[in-house]
Amino acid sequence: MEVERQAQALVADTERIIESEELTGWFTDTEAYRSVRPTLLESVCRALPEARERASELLRERARSHGDPRQLFALYGDVTSEVRAARAAGRERDAFAQVLRDVGDCPFWVAPSPEFRGRQTDFGKVSLSLETGGLLQIRRTEGSWTFGGGGYGRILGGYGFSPNFTLLLGPEFGGGAMLRPNTQPTELVINYFPAVPLVLRFHNVAWHYDLELAPVALFQADDGALSYGGRVGGTIGVKALRTRGFIPWAGLAVAYEHYLPSGGRERAHFMRGGLRVGFMWAP
Repeated sequence: MEVERQAQALVADTERIIESEELTGWFTDTEAYRSVRPTLLESVCRALPEARERASELLRERARSHGDPRQLFALYGDVTSEVRAARAAGRERDAFAQVLRDVGDCPFWVAPSPEFRGRQTDFGKVSLSLETGGLLQIRRTEGSWTFGGGGYGRILGGYGFSPNFTLLLGPEFGGGAMLRPNTQPTELVINYFPAVPLVLRFHNVAWHYDLELAPVALFQADDGALSYGGRVGGTIGVKALRTRGFIPWAGLAVAYEHYLPSGGRERAHFMRGGLRVGFMWAP
């Protein structure tokens, strides 16, 4: 069981490393394989020898199932999705095979460990994610619309319970300035938004997609009474490779929040959207 888990982690790392290289521009195989070698070796050196062999077998099976990319290209006459999938599977197989021949280059202070769970994903690991971003905000209250901007930060604890899914939960605090409707001269109101988001994250190699639900609250700089509501949101992000213990990513987030009449305020609707960046620590 341990061997199979490590083999799956090695396969996942290989997928991430190869796709990352493809996203930056894979032209010649010689240069690309040379580029991915150090990063892939960091994973292979830490895995048990039996897991390395099993991962190699899985990658060979995947490449066979996708077929020969040269033959598919000749058949379709273009780089179709089938050609891209076969080409990626072949690159994963070949890059891993080359690194397997280089395990003698592993540093003496890095030894195979039964605790290895992969380096480029959070599969089977507890993680900590730090996320922040800037938001454009639109609010509707009793027929009046207004807008503004702001930012937020949050800390999410998570667990990767499969190669494709992570569950995250933690506190968030944000704020921003909005125009106060129907005021002359124009006034600004400062809103604050504490929340506790629950996030289901779907991983697709270098990309991830979030579905988010959260209880939220609202108070203002000049009025500390709390209004309560709920949020539904989503994020699409792209991850970089592990750097100094962290896996950084960036993406776009959107959310809708509905606040019930509470805290002395009317019912309110918020729509938010903007850039989100994060750093995941998954030892």
